[in-house]
Amino acid sequence: MMSTNAKTTASGAEGRETPVITEEDLAVLDTTGEANEPLHATDPVNRIFLRIGGTLCVVLTVGITALVTASVILRYFFNSSIPIAAEGPSYFFPWLIAGGAIVAQAQLGHVAVDVLVSRLGEKGYARAQLAIWIFVTILAAYLTYLGIYMAGPIAEQTSPIMGWPQLGSFSAFIVMTACLALQAAARTYLLWRHGPAHAETFRDDTTTGHLKGMPA
Repeated sequence: MMSTNAKTTASGAEGRETPVITEEDLAVLDTTGEANEPLHATDPVNRIFLRIGGTLCVVLTVGITALVTASVILRYFFNSSIPIAAEGPSYFFPWLIAGGAIVAQAQLGHVAVDVLVSRLGEKGYARAQLAIWIFVTILAAYLTYLGIYMAGPIAEQTSPIMGWPQLGSFSAFIVMTACLALQAAARTYLLWRHGPAHAETFRDDTTTGHLKGMPA
């Protein structure tokens, strides 16, 4: 009978030991702690947009939650509803998305696939980052142009319940892309001046409430 203290071996003639995954190995692979770390604005311009987008998200989250709660209570207990509670959440939801996109852009919190870029050398990586953010700036600016181009036809439409102009909801897309263009342009400028390390140079200083490298 095999002893419980014997080491586990591979089921082969050679009898080589099977690699054992330890708790230390699992701890190295665990990246959930990094995802929970607070993100920071990468430059002074994006810090302003971070505050604007964050405030917009908080206000709209509270407002939409209140409207949805009111709608549920009215329907469940009184079998009735009010127009703003029925249509308000869907009308303002695009603005919540816009605020979240602005926050993600300010913090570099969006999903990025950098398998190829990360393998480049120092100069290649810097040039690739600069080219990428130039492209993002141009793309966001072009999307803003398309949004403004579509504003005319949409301005003629109204919401089915409240009769609100649909342009009020669609404007969230125009504002979002315009903000993303400005944020990307600011990041492009700092990449050109300081290189990829500018994100660390202007990282939030949580003890003073100011950005490192900037006057208090």
